[in-house]
Amino acid sequence: MAAGEYTFVPKKGLVRLTSDLNTRKGLPATTVEVVTMLHAGTMQAYIGYVLDGESVAGNAKWYLTPDGDFFWSGSVDAHNIPVSGKILSRPLDQLVCTQRFGERPAVYASLGSPKGHNGMDFRTRDVNNPSEWKKSVYSVLDGTISEATETQWNGKFVRVAHDNGYESVYLHLSSIDVTRNQKVKAGFKLGLSGNSGAASEAPHLHFGYRPTNFDKDNGNMGYIDPAPYFKDEIRYV
Repeated sequence: MAAGEYTFVPKKGLVRLTSDLNTRKGLPATTVEVVTMLHAGTMQAYIGYVLDGESVAGNAKWYLTPDGDFFWSGSVDAHNIPVSGKILSRPLDQLVCTQRFGERPAVYASLGSPKGHNGMDFRTRDVNNPSEWKKSVYSVLDGTISEATETQWNGKFVRVAHDNGYESVYLHLSSIDVTRNQKVKAGFKLGLSGNSGAASEAPHLHFGYRPTNFDKDNGNMGYIDPAPYFKDEIRYV
């Protein structure tokens, strides 16, 4: 970008992509070389933006990546997200992961998730008292309860729609303490973990995270790996 050619506003942040779009090499214009394709539902860091790039559909705002490339702002949701991306509070008092995102694709293909496990499983059984496995489950962000119900495979579960354009889901609960359309804060108790639903092989909490307008064809039922977004340390076993 030539000095003085565009008005650059320095500001660091993250945006969520609402559709696939390209990054452009060095200039905020569709006429320059494509560097890479960014996919819907992912988070992209930026270090600033210009308001007078090439106008596309009447929008001339372009974001600048840390690598010095530009992407158009018309296909993003710009929320007040920390640059680190670590925005999720813990859904349990301790996070011990027993099954990671994307594991066992052969098993989950028959359940509609051909790229593997579409969430993270967290241990709820007390190591000092194996008969105790009902733990308090908390919302990871502020939001609104969009589902609080029970199905054959999920068992008792809660889904929360968050203000950042994402939703979280908590499966296999033993009890639910919230109702649909209820407003909750991060850390609010949603219910107790359990072993309900035909998809549960043992007591645990299945946690999922995805954009509200998710890509149903991403191979994980629209869900993304939530691990990078947790503020608290996760132990893996």
